[in-house]
Amino acid sequence: MSSHWTEPEGEKFALGTLAEQAHWKREYRRIVEGVRGRLPDVGDAGGTVGQPIPRNDALYKVRGRARYAANIEMEGMLHACFVRSEHPHARILGLDTSKAEKAPGVRAALTAADAGEELIGTLVADTPVLARDRVRYAGEAIAAIAADTPAQAAAAAQLVAVEYEPLPAILTPEEALAEGAVEIDPEGNVLIALHNERGDIEAGLAEADLVLENDYAMAQIEHCFLEPPAGIAFVDPDGVLTVMVCTQYPHYHHKQIARVLGRPMDKVRVVQTVVGGGFGGKMDNTVEIAVALLALKTERPVRMVYTREEVFTATTKRHPMKVKQRLGATRDGKFTALDAEYLLDGGAYRSYSITVSGRCVIHAGMPYMIPNLRVDLTTAFTNHVPCGAMRSFGIVKTAFALECQISEMAERLGLSPIEIRRRNGFVDGDTTATGQTLHDVGLLKTLDALEPIYRKRKAEIAAAPKVGSLRRGLGVACLGYGIGYSGVRNPSTARIRVDGEGTVTAYCGTPDIGTGSDMSLAQIASQAAGVSVNRVNVVSGDSTKTDDSGPTSASRTTYFSGNAALIAGRDFRRRFEAAVAGKLRAPADRVRLEADTVTVDNEAMSFKEACRLVADEAPGIVGYGKFDPDIEADILTLKGNPYPTYTFATHLVEIEIDEALGSLALARVWAAHDAGTIVNPIGSEGQIEGGVAQGLGQAVMEKVVRENGYVVNPHYRDYLLPGAKDVPLDIECIFVDNYDRTGPYGAKGVAEVSLIPIPAAMAAAVADASAVRPARLPMESEYLLRLIERRDGAKP
Repeated sequence: MSSHWTEPEGEKFALGTLAEQAHWKREYRRIVEGVRGRLPDVGDAGGTVGQPIPRNDALYKVRGRARYAANIEMEGMLHACFVRSEHPHARILGLDTSKAEKAPGVRAALTAADAGEELIGTLVADTPVLARDRVRYAGEAIAAIAADTPAQAAAAAQLVAVEYEPLPAILTPEEALAEGAVEIDPEGNVLIALHNERGDIEAGLAEADLVLENDYAMAQIEHCFLEPPAGIAFVDPDGVLTVMVCTQYPHYHHKQIARVLGRPMDKVRVVQTVVGGGFGGKMDNTVEIAVALLALKTERPVRMVYTREEVFTATTKRHPMKVKQRLGATRDGKFTALDAEYLLDGGAYRSYSITVSGRCVIHAGMPYMIPNLRVDLTTAFTNHVPCGAMRSFGIVKTAFALECQISEMAERLGLSPIEIRRRNGFVDGDTTATGQTLHDVGLLKTLDALEPIYRKRKAEIAAAPKVGSLRRGLGVACLGYGIGYSGVRNPSTARIRVDGEGTVTAYCGTPDIGTGSDMSLAQIASQAAGVSVNRVNVVSGDSTKTDDSGPTSASRTTYFSGNAALIAGRDFRRRFEAAVAGKLRAPADRVRLEADTVTVDNEAMSFKEACRLVADEAPGIVGYGKFDPDIEADILTLKGNPYPTYTFATHLVEIEIDEALGSLALARVWAAHDAGTIVNPIGSEGQIEGGVAQGLGQAVMEKVVRENGYVVNPHYRDYLLPGAKDVPLDIECIFVDNYDRTGPYGAKGVAEVSLIPIPAAMAAAVADASAVRPARLPMESEYLLRLIERRDGAKP
């Protein structure tokens, strides 16, 4: 992993783009430091884990040299697009592609007849590649066209004649669950129903001195990755069907393409291209099967790139959700009971709804010790675009409901929002609602880190004079989040090898989707192997070169793949030392590889010299690592140990609300995280800052607007997102000292969790500033104004 950050042109480019906005000055300084600096040349002694090493791909990307899927060009390449349903629910009575096939430049048309009988899907194969006899949402793919140019493909798609018989559309979960409702799925309209319970809920509520009962609602959210789904397929000279695609899980697509097309696994290869944002939205199916089929049919490379409108109307979303919840507590603030009902809109197909639903129920009540708990969840099919995985897997919404109630409970009981959380927060040895015993819990440390800040700012705000209709407030929210997939084994593997010149290659199947995970894995692998991080090149995201190590999701990369890299690094070191010992005829226990140096007794040689010494054996010196923690939980009964460990955080926010306009601004954030050992502070801070921005958007402005089964705001001009001026300059990241005994060098994860507390903390801050309690997301200006008007109307 060599540094490319010495070119003054990179600094000039950064100056011309990032430094123009004051908001990005801190990020600009990081890039410039990387441009001017070098990676530290250290191995295991005082190793690289914990050092703020700049990402090796930073300049490569800001200079525009990254090859995204839409940038890939090949000789003879065709361009494809889908023909999509015009109805949210309808039978397909006829489909005629003859006019389209005769259109200028068209080389092929694809329908369900070409796609075979196999269904596709992430957890359950329930979705046709192309709709055959019925469409279940507006935007579902019916046919595909390949032509010489994108414009020709799009024009020909308009010529495909589809005869529909419209069917009644089910647009809400309540409609789907009503008696006599039209069935969307052959198994009925209940996508999944889950129940979890511990203790005696009625006794717990009776024990409480105060019981709060509230309803909450959260809108559907789009992932809003900058790069739309895109991919290109071609058959290489060896007859291997190769699909290059922006994805979070290339091995999933590898297996599915082989299955659907009936090809041997070794005749299919999936390569992840540089990913321009994912957030869970690139774990599902988009272009992969279609471009593969068209490439085989035309015997030419075929590329497909979604339009922005397709992203909004045909890719998975965060689930809309409604919550009914009762929380009981004694007068001294100890929780006695939580009774919650969750209702989710799953859309037309299953996607990741089962996973999201399970995680919502498992995490109900987290991160607090609540002795009596009952949770019921129903996710229903509707005739909307399917909902799937998105950063936090739905926990941002369950946390919003719980943390809002806790903040109200604190006020009603005369406790500070930090104190009530401290009295109930998880500690080592506590058990979750699934019966799992917790270890290495740093939640109270995060509360302790923020308490003096909270007290100081609370006093300063109270002492400051009010300015017109502007009001300031503080809000607190916590979270606990299980690392990895829920209740199923999801192992990671790694391999490390070296060549005769000292270049170390680490093969890790979990892809880097822009998070900088390759850099973190290089740090872990280099420290474990005893070599300089400069030598380590990480290969990831290629189904041929790497083993299946699972997707980049659920905050699992650092923990799962990091552990695999740690094991592989140590195995490599042992094998390398043995090879050197054999060449020198020395006892293996007298040879030590450390800090890029090999020592034998008092003699030393550089790692590169040692590689030349064992050059003839180098291809066989391979370190192997597999991390497969014991995870046992029943997804239906929701009992057992669903995750190997948990990460925790508390966020304190300061907001400013204009009570005359209802406008809400996020002024400052203090984010205290227990993420175990921080492998790379720069990367972790970036994750938290990005999560804050994403949480802000979902808190105050983001929502997919749906009318009669159609998305009516399918562009960024209609779907509001935070801009640079909306994100606070002052985001303080605090990493508490907490070592996780099961993590690689004590590390856990931080990516998923960083957005979760923001909406709830902002809602609490609104209540602190204006004495109104928002109960829905997003907290738009009109909604806040109505709450303020209702408050003022209640005054005498």
